[in-house]
Amino acid sequence: MVKTKAQTIRPKHKPFSRLPRNVAAVLTFGRPPLVFGAFVAALWVIFTQSSLAYITGLSLLAMSMLFDWVDGWFAERFNPESRLGPLVNRMMERLVFTIIFPVLGAGMLWRYTRLAEGLDARSARLLMLHALFVVAIGVLVLVRDQFSTFIRSFAIRKGEDLESYELNQLQGLVGAPMAVLLYAYAFYLPTVGWEVFYGWLDWLDQVPLRAWLVLESLFLIVTFGSMTVHLRKYGMLALDDICGDDENLRRRILAVLPNAVTMLNGVMGVAAVVFASMGLVREALFILVGAAVFDKLDGTLARRLGLAGQPGEKPGSQKITLGAILDDISDFVSFAMAPAAIFYLVMEDLTHPPDLPVGLIAGLYALAGTARLIYFTLDKTPVPGFFKGMPVPAAALLVMGPLEISSMLHRTNHPDAQAWALGATLVMVAASVAMNFYVVRWLHFGRLMSRNPMVTWGLSLLALVMVFTPFFGGMIFLLTLVYLLSPLMTWRISPAEAARERPREAKRS
Repeated sequence: MVKTKAQTIRPKHKPFSRLPRNVAAVLTFGRPPLVFGAFVAALWVIFTQSSLAYITGLSLLAMSMLFDWVDGWFAERFNPESRLGPLVNRMMERLVFTIIFPVLGAGMLWRYTRLAEGLDARSARLLMLHALFVVAIGVLVLVRDQFSTFIRSFAIRKGEDLESYELNQLQGLVGAPMAVLLYAYAFYLPTVGWEVFYGWLDWLDQVPLRAWLVLESLFLIVTFGSMTVHLRKYGMLALDDICGDDENLRRRILAVLPNAVTMLNGVMGVAAVVFASMGLVREALFILVGAAVFDKLDGTLARRLGLAGQPGEKPGSQKITLGAILDDISDFVSFAMAPAAIFYLVMEDLTHPPDLPVGLIAGLYALAGTARLIYFTLDKTPVPGFFKGMPVPAAALLVMGPLEISSMLHRTNHPDAQAWALGATLVMVAASVAMNFYVVRWLHFGRLMSRNPMVTWGLSLLALVMVFTPFFGGMIFLLTLVYLLSPLMTWRISPAEAARERPREAKRS
């Protein structure tokens, strides 16, 4: 039989032609074994307190982080047409996070049990609070992974193309170094004979807890942002598949997101009181700023999702709904009760005049905030884009600024601490009056920020920078003081302009 030319000619393989793909496979599939090795090393550290185990686990986890940073670029460079690659990469990321974040929570609890005996009661409670916060972050990361898999499954079912560049990649990019840092901090156990290695990590053990809390809060924000991106991309596909033509079911499911954001607002108010009870007033102020952001987001989400009114409802009518009740309760907890409780806690620790009725002033502020919320709910003639009386979130931040400054000065034994305490008391009284001064209209600051994205990003970056400095409370106080006096300048703005949320579109020529 005569062989044809096609049968005799064999394809020529270039040397090492499959090497890049093999390297990409090692980088992708090698991360879970490395992280599992770090998990075994963590158990080794807990039971034996071996420095060799600590060095081994940290090295394996750092190598996994390097693999995570390199494998995406390597796959895009040498196998860009692969559709299975991104899915495998996400699966490996889920395995890594499922293994490492429970380990970090256990490591923080182990650090607490190891160090709590040598600390005073306040420092021990703070260390326990940080450990529980890391445990909560680990749970949220696992919930986020399950949620993203669930919501993306609808896009796969509909045959939609899944975009490879998402905020979840940012979460992975931030989560890997965060996991390495927390691992190094949680299992830090220097021993004689390893001074050269531990010299590079001594600074990590000395980082104050407030810095850890801020960094972990930023990672928490990225995690929430990743969930929001998935909802924005694939949420409507999920609703179409679940609800069909049932509009009432669609509205009920959509209402879950703004209601969840509203509940987070209240949870952050409780967390602020817990932090303030341990002397972390700056952190409590930062948390209340986050609560104010969530208070702005829940209304924006409700309006963007078309949940601001019931179908067929008249424009001027009002109806009590579950979302409105949750919003009032969360605002009451975060912006009426929390500042009053923090004021009482801070002023009890400060040197104040003996005849200053701290409890009475805190109670009056809470009642004033409650009255302001009731009036806002029952007001039949609201002005679009304006508040009658100073809104409770702004009032809460106004009083928290001087309280943070007073607490900071008291910790450093500054002679002006008592003067600032008296000033904080006067601000509490002034804020109580401003909240119920209904003849004056304050501009809706949340919608002002929506109309000016650059202002929003600028203030956010400024707050993130200033929270690491002693001037965070002063910055918040100055901003809210300007807002307190803003009706002198904003009374001429029309309600139609004040109620607008989106930036004006550029005029077409």
